[in-house]
Amino acid sequence: MDDFPAAAAACAMIAIALAYAAVRWYTDPLHAIPTVGGSSLPGLSYLTALRTKRNFKALLEEGYRKYPGSMFKLAFASHWLIILSGPELVEDVRKRPDEELSLMWAHAELIWQSKHTLEPQLSSDRYHVQVVREKLTRRLPTMLLDILDEVAVTLEEGFGTDTKEWTEVAVTPLMNKVTARALNRSFVGLPLCRNEEYLSLVAQFTRQIVRDGETLRLVPKFIRSVIAPFIVKTKKIAGRAVTYLRPVVEQRMNALAELGDDQKETQKPNDLLQFILDTAIQKGEDLSVIAQRLLMLNVATSFTFSMIVTHVIYHVAEKPELLQSLRDEIQSTISAKGGCTLDAMKHMWKLDSILRETLRYYGIPYTTLARKAMKDVTLSNGTRLPEGTLLQAATYQQHHDETYFADAGTFDAFRFARMRGAEGQGFKHQVSTTAPEYLPFGHGKHACPGRHFAAGILKGVLVYIILNYDMKLGGDGARPPHLEAPTAVVPAPHGRVSFRKREGSV
Repeated sequence: MDDFPAAAAACAMIAIALAYAAVRWYTDPLHAIPTVGGSSLPGLSYLTALRTKRNFKALLEEGYRKYPGSMFKLAFASHWLIILSGPELVEDVRKRPDEELSLMWAHAELIWQSKHTLEPQLSSDRYHVQVVREKLTRRLPTMLLDILDEVAVTLEEGFGTDTKEWTEVAVTPLMNKVTARALNRSFVGLPLCRNEEYLSLVAQFTRQIVRDGETLRLVPKFIRSVIAPFIVKTKKIAGRAVTYLRPVVEQRMNALAELGDDQKETQKPNDLLQFILDTAIQKGEDLSVIAQRLLMLNVATSFTFSMIVTHVIYHVAEKPELLQSLRDEIQSTISAKGGCTLDAMKHMWKLDSILRETLRYYGIPYTTLARKAMKDVTLSNGTRLPEGTLLQAATYQQHHDETYFADAGTFDAFRFARMRGAEGQGFKHQVSTTAPEYLPFGHGKHACPGRHFAAGILKGVLVYIILNYDMKLGGDGARPPHLEAPTAVVPAPHGRVSFRKREGSV
């Protein structure tokens, strides 16, 4: 009997804690948003989170079907993710100022956990984003020949210049290499863009920052800062990248020091590293921070570029008539425009269309338009989002909705080329043009700042391959099935394509 008061007190405390949790759950504004994938009850939501991790795409499709033009929520171990759909809500989110809904802080929490994985300057002073928008994109026309040269060299290293025999290769690793080198030709120039050890570090960093972010999200917020130094590996990888960047930067600084002021602007290297250095030097920024800026811009582009190009290669290798149609357009446009220039590529509507259709059809990634509520926000449909709420749009599902795209479940390579042929539609359906129903790059002022640069690079890579090589599917000639990864539809990682250099190619 002596233990009865203590037991009763313990039971009372448990009852109070449960009552508090129940009241807090019931009064949480997110309670009004329907849950997909299981229960939202305290404790049980962790089981729901396990289902989300295993079946993310399927749950997105279920929620999109049940709540069209509305919102639902998915459970994750560390947070709820609000999923919205429909152009009306997309427009509402697009119009919100950063003080209400922030893209940067959404990515910092949803993906990178940048507070723990990156130097603080990458969040507090994101000048590298402006560099991409204002310098890199504008200078792309002057970089194009170098990029095409890098594609040519990489492909010749891959399977030579034989115009008689077919060479069968695993296409995914080849396109990883082609896109990485073409991209880094414009990022760091020669010879570093061909340094296998540096490119390996870039790829390691891209994989590791995602892994670090996933791991840290499983750690309770109040101890992440304590645990992070024992988990995070991205900073070590960035430190190793500095070893390769330092001699390049020093060589450039020494060369510029020997030039007069009137010569420096015209003699500077024409690449992203130099554009970032121009600002970094003024700010007295350490090379370790510069390295992280370069690496993060690789993260945002390299694997995505490779997946897009590989998807397209599979399509044109599968259908000779598609390859020939694209080749005819490219050849006639280059002839009419007097060369393979960025301006000429803007007139290659079919090439542009297959890129836009690839982004629509395959969901790279499934969700976009990420935002974090920086204070309590009430959306136009009356939904209340408490401060700290994370949300994204159901991009893949919207792209496969017959409401917005006819025959949405079919890959139609020239869908958008035909749509551009209608009066007044020439600009609207380009690969880099966003819309409330077309969201691979996001939408509005925070749409991907490098999307025009990305379109130019992707077109350059494909123009060279299509003009210079015949292609056919390897193995038994059947297209290998793609892989539905947790966040995107990935081209078959082990598929093989045969290439043969064309007679008289450039």
